[in-house]
Amino acid sequence: MIDKIIKDVLEEGVSLKHFPGAHFSIVYKAKKTLSSYVGYMQTYPELKPLKGNEIYDIASLTKVVSTTTLVMKLIEDNLLSLDTCVSDILDWFHIKDICVYDLLTHTSGLPADISRANTLKDKTDVINRIKSVKIIYEKGSRICYSDIGFILLGLMIEKITHKSLNENGQELIFKPLGMNDTSYLPDIDRCAPTELRDDAVYQGLLKGRVHDEKAFALGQAGHAGLFSTTHDLAIFIKAILEDKFVLKKETLNMIFKVREEKLSLKDTPLKRALGWDKPTQGSSAGDYVDFDQSILHTGFTGCNMFIDRKNEIGFVMLSNAVHPKRELNHIIRYRNQIANLIYRKVEEKKHV
Repeated sequence: MIDKIIKDVLEEGVSLKHFPGAHFSIVYKAKKTLSSYVGYMQTYPELKPLKGNEIYDIASLTKVVSTTTLVMKLIEDNLLSLDTCVSDILDWFHIKDICVYDLLTHTSGLPADISRANTLKDKTDVINRIKSVKIIYEKGSRICYSDIGFILLGLMIEKITHKSLNENGQELIFKPLGMNDTSYLPDIDRCAPTELRDDAVYQGLLKGRVHDEKAFALGQAGHAGLFSTTHDLAIFIKAILEDKFVLKKETLNMIFKVREEKLSLKDTPLKRALGWDKPTQGSSAGDYVDFDQSILHTGFTGCNMFIDRKNEIGFVMLSNAVHPKRELNHIIRYRNQIANLIYRKVEEKKHV
């Protein structure tokens, strides 16, 4: 079975101390999801094996599972459009020509990050730093993956709805789909810890509290801060594959379409959909994924997921690979290998 093969690969990674442990699910349209887990919930300050019910900080998967879905829901409800300027909603934002489309496709001209993020104390700090940010490339000329852009989208959602991101997510995505363990306010006892943080803002092991410093300061954020399980994210993927999602089919079609194909600031060719990444050779979705009808994303804590509508398959892996320090994270090298194993099994079944 493919789940046993993947488990063997991940167990080798755990034995090499490339990451503490991982949960994964292989999701099929109209077939049973295959799930398993390997390794440890934590290695510091003591070794604790995984039990199987762990909740993970899913980092930048927040951008697609929550924020992008919420933005597209607001567009369906005519409360927002791809052409809405950020400054139309957030009157304090000083760059007048940046719109929702630019933020979703990471082509806004905004830098990737806020410098010295570990000094940010609260939401006011974050907003003040964004107020002073400057454009670093001509809008639409490059793709620069930007946390700042998705922070702005999160703040826009809150402003339009007069509700928190957690309230919006629960009401419009998680509860309708039955994602009972997905939240910005997780059950701390079940959370796999991430990094041992030690700076002026926080000292200690982050457990049930978001790893990303900007999201930590904001409380709830559009770019990171969601916690979930592979069980819940498999439900999310399966709903998309089976056309039972919280968005209309035509809206989903909008999300799967390649929107931008440009060079990064380092001259690497990239493809972006609305919110989501599009697969390229060597990506975390492997080399045999359908490049047209697939979307994917990764998360800094050690997470990745992809959804392939043509082959009617999806995959999610969650890990706290930044535990107890981010320098120990070596999970990235396993993603392409695992995806290729999945697609080899798909091909074998086609010829049976």
